[in-house]
Amino acid sequence: MTPIPSATNIASLNLVEMSGLLVGGLALFLLGLQFMTGGFKAIAGSRLQALLGVLTANRFRGVLAGALVTALLNSSTITTVLMVGFVSAGLMTLAQSVPMIMGANIGSTVTAQIIAFDVSKLAPFMLAVGFVLYAFGKRELVRQIGEVTMGLGLLFIGIEFMGDATRPLRTFPPFIDAMQNMEHPLLGILVGAVFTAIVQSSAATLAIVIALGAQGLMPLEAGIAIILGANVGTCGTALLASIGKSAEAVQVAVVHLIFNVVGVLFWIFFIPQMAELARYVSPSFPELQGAARMAAETPRQVANTHTIFNVVNTLVLIWFSEWIARLARMIVRTRQVETKPLGNPQYLDETSLTVPSLGLQRVRLELFRLGNEVLKIVRSSARVVVSGSIEEINALLDCDKEMGRLAAEILNYIGLLSKSEHSEEEGLQMVGFTQIVMTLENISEIIGINLTSVSQQRLTQQMDLTRLSEVANSRFAALVIENLARVIGTISEADTQAVSQAIGSKPEIKALATEARQGILGNLQLAKKSEVLDYQSAVDMIEQYRAIARLTRAIARIIADLRKNQGLQSFSGMAQAQDPVA
Repeated sequence: MTPIPSATNIASLNLVEMSGLLVGGLALFLLGLQFMTGGFKAIAGSRLQALLGVLTANRFRGVLAGALVTALLNSSTITTVLMVGFVSAGLMTLAQSVPMIMGANIGSTVTAQIIAFDVSKLAPFMLAVGFVLYAFGKRELVRQIGEVTMGLGLLFIGIEFMGDATRPLRTFPPFIDAMQNMEHPLLGILVGAVFTAIVQSSAATLAIVIALGAQGLMPLEAGIAIILGANVGTCGTALLASIGKSAEAVQVAVVHLIFNVVGVLFWIFFIPQMAELARYVSPSFPELQGAARMAAETPRQVANTHTIFNVVNTLVLIWFSEWIARLARMIVRTRQVETKPLGNPQYLDETSLTVPSLGLQRVRLELFRLGNEVLKIVRSSARVVVSGSIEEINALLDCDKEMGRLAAEILNYIGLLSKSEHSEEEGLQMVGFTQIVMTLENISEIIGINLTSVSQQRLTQQMDLTRLSEVANSRFAALVIENLARVIGTISEADTQAVSQAIGSKPEIKALATEARQGILGNLQLAKKSEVLDYQSAVDMIEQYRAIARLTRAIARIIADLRKNQGLQSFSGMAQAQDPVA
């Protein structure tokens, strides 16, 4: 039985200093991780979209995409939260998310491998070099590299602080006993899960385990138990992010939980074997003895354990991805889909605000949806103006109001997105998307305000505008609508030719408008007041359609400028999610 430590031993511990170093070190570590994540996200930029483009491929490429995205974002939690948003928006199926989540767990091991290196002596130089690049770099890429380097420096200094905080505990029997008790799997798993859920970072938990191991204070078996718990605790953030989302989104968070819990339930019975495997694949220092050897070997063994856990789990469970998806559906039943107003955003999600490149992808999807809804209004407007009932006119007015509401939501989302750290290219996209939103809203208002007033005048004065139906069916109106449809399509699909055709259509539209005006004038004698009103209404319709044509060309020019800056590429792969196949 371990003797109770004397008051002298307890008094010899400077608890205030130790607590300050430990908490401060953890804060520096998390700050460094934040800097690294921000820098990597900025460097990756649109490359994240390219990585996510493999989602329509097989499950193995899905694992690769999840691993690479997580390695760039330095957090499996962020990736999983993004998956929650994607499934909620209908950008991918639940089955597609399973390999991505498995890959995310593998990608999260990269951070653990980095922090296991003992490069604390280089940390001040990393800070200095990173600060110089970040503060004085003229090129954006140089500043981003400086941000990552500075983050690495803070990260290693944070680990050094935590190591200094725990060093006096080497000779403190109660703490040594507590660490030995951590070898009891359930206790270690509980501690790891709770701490990770609180700090919302499994990397922080691993950093503390590595810091304790570097001081020779934590046996590998105890560290493994805490690592197992950390893998469960990291699911908490995704579960919280799924609250209030669709049932499918909650199922994604449950998939993440199932994957990690199944892995923990398997490995809990093989912790000694996992420890031996980690020792076998890790560098050893037999020339050292006792705590000194443990300090030299444990950090790398801990990092390798984390990698082994996630890689082996993925290799085994990837063959059961469909079963995991089915289990998640059984746990969380799909609710009946409610019809939402057109003005409610379908793709905008706050989880993507932390990654501007992915947030902009959401904006494009919502923008494409807005454009298609506006196109529907334009297509139906001519018939409604000429012969529509009061109910149809009111329906057009309601649609215009909904489009205005949706446009406001998109603009607000872009505003929130602009507050995140983003590249110059992403800033140009935000400006371009804002202009497109405003232009589409103007087109909707032409229908909802100007053309519906013509129709309301028809009803008020009991005018017969059926003779103007040929205006709606004329080549002029057809070309205006065709151009609008073509340009809206280019928001989703890269089509340089369609953009050029829309921009170059001005002379043809002008000629067809003149032809339509003359055709109407030829059918009317203007001898009666009613015919004069008919003619005025027809000319008004033509002018409103010409205004739509001008705004369409404006959108085409904006898209052409974005493509010139490489700020707009196809994303149909994300929009058309299909179940992955082997």
